[in-house]
Amino acid sequence: MDLRWMRVLVELADHGTLRAAADVTGYSTSAVSQQLAALQRSLGAVLVEPVGRTLALTPAGRAFLPHARTLLATLDTARGDLTPQGPLTGRVRLAGYATSLARHVIPAVTTLREQHPGLTVTMAEREPAEVRELLDRDEIDIGVVYDLSLVPRTMPTTAYHQVPMELAVATGDDRPAEEIFADPATDWITNSRSSDDDRLIHHVTARYDISPRIAHHVDSLDLVVHLIAAGLGTALVAADGPRRPDVRYLPLGGLAGTRRSYALTRPGRETWHANTAVINALTAAARNAAPPPTACSCT
Repeated sequence: MDLRWMRVLVELADHGTLRAAADVTGYSTSAVSQQLAALQRSLGAVLVEPVGRTLALTPAGRAFLPHARTLLATLDTARGDLTPQGPLTGRVRLAGYATSLARHVIPAVTTLREQHPGLTVTMAEREPAEVRELLDRDEIDIGVVYDLSLVPRTMPTTAYHQVPMELAVATGDDRPAEEIFADPATDWITNSRSSDDDRLIHHVTARYDISPRIAHHVDSLDLVVHLIAAGLGTALVAADGPRRPDVRYLPLGGLAGTRRSYALTRPGRETWHANTAVINALTAAARNAAPPPTACSCT
């Protein structure tokens, strides 16, 4: 039985159409169709069936899918075990959120470049949901994502780093955190590319019987602290984010939990020599990270 047939089935299950499966695998749609047919003949079972203009897994297909995933992951693990002590060469494709790239990945890559000049790490800035999609499509080797401990997400690995969440307010606002959280007139700033910040604000303010007013949705952390410094809002921020002298950062003693960072790979590839080296290096960089930088005061 050809393992490529199984990969086609897995990609069809994950992406829903022959065209999408073809795009991920690099085959033509006709080749994908032929490989599915070959897999079904080999197993003597109907694994997919047309539903409207798409293909869906049959009960037999859904039953076989976890076995296909396990076999593919086992093969990837075996490949990674072939040369665990060999030289680090080739290219590792990585995507992650901006803070992780700046504070963890860049220092790690700098160290790896000095120690292993044959290894290249390419980077792309992406939000966690985008990172997971890139991993699913096998377009990256390592994804660096985060979640918020009070708004947890299911992760296949443990966090390599975590920092507490703080309350960031303009320096002219000298109220204690509890008063700010309890004020229905507080203008909150949250992430424009994820709903987790909104959920966290609602979680924290619920204990004060307040429905928070979300005034701004912003992606750039530098812009977030710029808005705060101008007195246009307040936000919950991770303690390793950009700092400004005209913004006050209030520790919350765990009230808003922590931001947790994870390094993900496709199943079975976490033990690949180069992947392991990069993940170990960024874990060390996170452990040894310097204090957060002061944000630009420019407009």
